Amino acid sequence: MTNEEVAVKFAETLKAWRVSPNGAAMTQADLAHKSGIGLTPLKRFEKTGAITLRNLIAILRSMDLLDGLLAVVPDADSPSPLDVLAEAQKKAKQGRQRAPRSNRS
Repeated sequence: MTNEEVAVKFAETLKAWRVSPNGAAMTQADLAHKSGIGLTPLKRFEKTGAITLRNLIAILRSMDLLDGLLAVVPDADSPSPLDVLAEAQKKAKQGRQRAPRSNRS
């Protein structure tokens, strides 16, 4: 997917959450008012995916989704996904080793 396609998909997903009764259940006007951004930038975002980071933060905060944005980037001190995978593969390989044969006399 291109950057533009990702942006549009993200905007569509966020709009679906906004209108869903199981989500935020808000109108565009409600969200614009609660977030403090203009209705025009909100409509543009939902149509094109174009938005400033500050406006995106305001929208996510207004819909109680800001924690999800912060969780996108892993902690810098945590092991990388490749390190975690390599360690899991190492443990799995060690677990498959045969037990030593007993010496029967």
